[in-house]
Amino acid sequence: MTREARRERILAAAGEVFASVGYDAAGMREVAAAAGISTPVLYDHFPAKAQLYAALLESEVDRLPAGWAERPVPGDPEQLLHSRVSAIFQWIESHERGWRMIFAEPPSDPAVASVHRSGQARATATLASLFHGVPLDLTARIPRPLADEVLAEACKSALNSIATWWWRHRDIPREEVVALTTDLLWRGLATLTKGER
Repeated sequence: MTREARRERILAAAGEVFASVGYDAAGMREVAAAAGISTPVLYDHFPAKAQLYAALLESEVDRLPAGWAERPVPGDPEQLLHSRVSAIFQWIESHERGWRMIFAEPPSDPAVASVHRSGQARATATLASLFHGVPLDLTARIPRPLADEVLAEACKSALNSIATWWWRHRDIPREEVVALTTDLLWRGLATLTKGER
């Protein structure tokens, strides 16, 4: 097995261990056993648990926008939002561990919390890029890049809250969750209460 292949095996095993017991309760011995390697070999790849978790978190953040690039960019802003919301929920459905790592509360370890904040910032920047170039009639008079960032944070919070609800109601098809989320984020409550489309 190459060093890179072993590293990927370690990350996969670590993901399972962290997902089952959480960061604070997870031990390097448990990760090594799950990966089928000795503890010294694990430490050769990752000298500390914080570094292991940080590498795993980085790999999950990298996967988040991966599916977006494969999708065509619709000319209509509403279709663009729907397409990206659909991609996000498709990713959530198949990467529950990654979603929980990125959007859950950060671990107590300061080094890992720093990586967690960085991952959150990358997710916000990815969402903010959706607003670039889209004309918006905003009543707030703040610089547009800051407005895009605020809107991205709001969308991220809404997506995370809806995803949390969805995990408790898995009988609801993903397409319906995407449609509801798009209704909320695109049309908004004011438009929905007026019955406008």
